[in-house]
Amino acid sequence: MIRWFAAQGFTRARFEHGKLRITTEKMGETIVFKLKERPGYDTFFKETGEGALIVFEVKADGGRVVWDGYCPLLLFGLWSRKLAFKAGARAPFRYRDEGHRLAMAFSTYVQSPGNTRP
Repeated sequence: MIRWFAAQGFTRARFEHGKLRITTEKMGETIVFKLKERPGYDTFFKETGEGALIVFEVKADGGRVVWDGYCPLLLFGLWSRKLAFKAGARAPFRYRDEGHRLAMAFSTYVQSPGNTRP
């Protein structure tokens, strides 16, 4: 699975004390994202061209893969929200559509025999 994410341009998260802060940039503005480690899961993230983030939390569990995907959003620098992927999302949320397309591709990948190992 790690190779699949790397091939799609994702980075494996390296948490410190269960937290990770990621900064991106959109039109000269810095955007900060805060991720929390989910015990037992590997986390992968990818910056979109719009300065947003696409996140997958993945766990290989006895021959099957359990995963969750979302786009994090930090409101007013205080409240973290996880936006679900959405097919056909339009500006300014096009990254949710990109997340949806990646989720469909990942789902197809893990359903193929032999692709359930980390």
